[in-house]
Amino acid sequence: MAGRSGHRFLLTSEAFRFLLTLRASERQMLDDVFEPLADNPFLPGDYQEFDEANRPLEVLLKGRFLLTFWADHAVKEVRIVRVERV
Repeated sequence: MAGRSGHRFLLTSEAFRFLLTLRASERQMLDDVFEPLADNPFLPGDYQEFDEANRPLEVLLKGRFLLTFWADHAVKEVRIVRVERV
């Protein structure tokens, strides 16, 4: 489902497999973060890093998790490439 911006969020298979290891309450908490990312794809992270294509990735700390994502505005997607526990 697309957010208010018209963007939708997508998870990489790595991020999806990580979510499967979490408790339902943790998955719900992260889902509550993913939807606002689709609503506001210009949201800056707490810091940036770069992928192998030198694309800037936003890294956002939410609770005990780091979410790494980038917005592909051409196709209106926020791509969540990594979720990890800190």
